[in-house]
Amino acid sequence: MIQDIQVLIDDTPANKTRMDAALQLSTKWEKVHIIGVHPLQTPEVIFYGAPYDVMGYFPQEIIDQKRTEADTQAKDLKLNFENLVAKNKTTCEWRQLEGRENDILSFHARFTDLTIISQTTSDIVNEREFSDSLIMAHSLPILAVPEEDIPDDITGNILIAWNGSPESARAVKNAMPLLKVAQKVILLTVGELDTNSISSKDMQAHLLRHKINCTLRTEEGSSPEDTILSVAANENIGLIIAGAWGHSRIREIVFGGVTKSLFTNQKIPVFLSH
Repeated sequence: MIQDIQVLIDDTPANKTRMDAALQLSTKWEKVHIIGVHPLQTPEVIFYGAPYDVMGYFPQEIIDQKRTEADTQAKDLKLNFENLVAKNKTTCEWRQLEGRENDILSFHARFTDLTIISQTTSDIVNEREFSDSLIMAHSLPILAVPEEDIPDDITGNILIAWNGSPESARAVKNAMPLLKVAQKVILLTVGELDTNSISSKDMQAHLLRHKINCTLRTEEGSSPEDTILSVAANENIGLIIAGAWGHSRIREIVFGGVTKSLFTNQKIPVFLSH
């Protein structure tokens, strides 16, 4: 059961779909608590990583104005957040902090069941930036939703992108509360698994013991990410569950490519766990 959800709150258009996802999921279980986390965009945060004392080039009144604007923005976002949650009759709390977005969300993810962020819009994600992102920073579950729209029922039909790795197994275990409320679950394997991998049948039996029925499916394809997304579209999937996807010795290379493709697909929410 999921009891608390952390959702990133900012002033971008994607904020709406993150809130829609949090509110939709909060109806799946009783007494779900939503924590709205807003990283304040102060001058210090904006210029993080810039050359030393770069803020010294700006007049103090400009810096004070930007801080005031950040506080005003936070008050408006807080009011909107609380009004939305109140309509859904769900408990909530608001947290705003100064600092790097990934650091703040990573901290709160340690004591919440699920963190909701947005998928990126670019097909090319900087390797260094991605490896240092929230997804790669810890093994806690992340739900990345499209920026513009989400399915009417995220947990209705779920696809597990299975490769038999420990990371993939961890993602399934972390997603158990979501799988238990699904109407249909497909466990998809693309190509052959490595010799020492956990078989799809073993995972199917494990899920069945948890009263989760799933259908096994194997597809061939040179592009695992394209195959996953194609099957998901054809099966009206509302959520893809994925861990580290890869094959044998080149796991890190393939993992980067497939995970990035899922993280940028902008059509289907993705539950990721590293």
